[in-house]
Amino acid sequence: MMKTWLGISVALLLVVTAGLAGVHRWFNPPAPPAQLFYNGSILTMDATFPQATAMLVQRGEIVALGDAETLRDRVSRDVVTVDLQGGTLMPGFIEAHGHFPGEGLSAVAVDANSPPIGDLYSIETLLERLKLLAQRRPDGPLLAYGFDDTTIGEQRYPSRQELDLVSETRPVLVMHISGHFGVLNSAGLAAMGISEEVTDPIGGYYGRDENGRLNGVLAETAFSPVRTSLLNLSGMDGFRVMRRAAHLYLSRGITFAQNGLADARTLRALAPVLRYGLLPMRLSVWPDAEAQEQISSGRLKLVRTPRGYPGSVKLVSDGSLQGFTGFLSEPYYTVPETYPPEYLGFPSLSAEALDEQVVRFHCQDLQVAIHANGDAAIAMSLDAIAAARAQCPEIQRQPVLIHAQMATTEQLNRMVALDVIPSFFNVHVYYWGDRHRDIFLGPERAGRISPLAEAARLELPFTLHADSPVVPFQPLQLVWNAVNRQTASGQLLGPEQAITVERALKAVTIDAARQLGVAEEVGQLRPGLRADLVWLDRDPRESIADWKSIQVRGVWVDGVRRFPDGMTE
Repeated sequence: MMKTWLGISVALLLVVTAGLAGVHRWFNPPAPPAQLFYNGSILTMDATFPQATAMLVQRGEIVALGDAETLRDRVSRDVVTVDLQGGTLMPGFIEAHGHFPGEGLSAVAVDANSPPIGDLYSIETLLERLKLLAQRRPDGPLLAYGFDDTTIGEQRYPSRQELDLVSETRPVLVMHISGHFGVLNSAGLAAMGISEEVTDPIGGYYGRDENGRLNGVLAETAFSPVRTSLLNLSGMDGFRVMRRAAHLYLSRGITFAQNGLADARTLRALAPVLRYGLLPMRLSVWPDAEAQEQISSGRLKLVRTPRGYPGSVKLVSDGSLQGFTGFLSEPYYTVPETYPPEYLGFPSLSAEALDEQVVRFHCQDLQVAIHANGDAAIAMSLDAIAAARAQCPEIQRQPVLIHAQMATTEQLNRMVALDVIPSFFNVHVYYWGDRHRDIFLGPERAGRISPLAEAARLELPFTLHADSPVVPFQPLQLVWNAVNRQTASGQLLGPEQAITVERALKAVTIDAARQLGVAEEVGQLRPGLRADLVWLDRDPRESIADWKSIQVRGVWVDGVRRFPDGMTE
């Protein structure tokens, strides 16, 4: 009997192993032995050899650039040829900061974005869409994302009672576009154990109505545990979200995604995805402080895989400017009636707590990335970095400031001195620029939001991002907005902070690779690097003004074509 069970166990193990190997092969087809790209403009992003007319790739690695005839002679006749048809080949776009696979939430949740992203105009329509979602998904929480109280017709959040009309028994969560706020119905508050007696946590608050009762609004640290709990998707739902996000990213020429605030649960969910190569692109994963503590103590693993990369430790110093929780040194331009007139926002952590975290992780030789929107939060973050540099001067890791929107001239100079790289959320100019000028910051401060030109003059390396899914990560839009500084209404906002298209392209390719610590693998087209490529139908340097019409004709990751004919759905 023992031998029988042993035989069955061995047979099952072989079946499972063969199954996993088959899954791996299905999602990870080999690159062709040789590929020749020709008949187009090859934009390398390598200053020593900026442009070529042909490129040779062997088994996913770039081996030579030059002219087509010379390179063709280096390989046999069965080389796979790719006629660029006069288009442009360049390095695949890299996400310097985002929350992949957040853009795939439309697979399981209601898209509550208003124009210019979505088509939601009223809370009434939001409730109708949530009721339709309840019919399609009869179990579990009902989620909506992308809601913006400053663009919806009613100019407010939905109330707890309105969400109760969707369901009195299932949690209903409407997430704000910033990712820093949410609204829960009564069933959701009960499920999360949030009672009328709850007190506000440090760095957040629970909204209340005129009678002092909870209205369902949750802000910052009050919202974070709710978001984590209700976004705990099933394995199949998580896979649907990931595959939809991957398809969207690849269709835009993105070959390297980023998850910029991963808790322990997210890391465990991503582990098999990265281990078996289920994601057809690269992904950098940034653990939050608690997850990193578990990694450092050996209770949690975050390992390097062929397309998965452990990244920075992500910390948060303040909130969202459009949510009035970004931490400023001078009051907001206008504030809601219930706010004090000299309101500055607030930090997510005390200066002492932030210092402790930054020093601790930096001195463990870990790259630290700090979310900081307001200039007061940026000052706190730079103070913490200076303390870490002083305590462990031998550590050369380059800290990152995420968003850095309200950076002053003095703070940019300090970033140079401290060897800090800012990653600017520059499409705030487009999506919120009009409201920053008229509501949140006023004309003067809004005009220098994301001060790219000043950073470029200081030769301060920087990257650009969209904080996806806060807004869609469309790299060509980031480049266009960096060059044009145009708001959604068509007005210019701080045109003196515009940069050249060449500098903006660097920020979403090679400089993003450097920030993520992968510049020796991707970000440029030069021999020895991996063939992560995007083929555009025209040169973005000449046509960025009409960025929406630039078509992505092909995308390769490790030399394997992933769009349009890859397994991306």
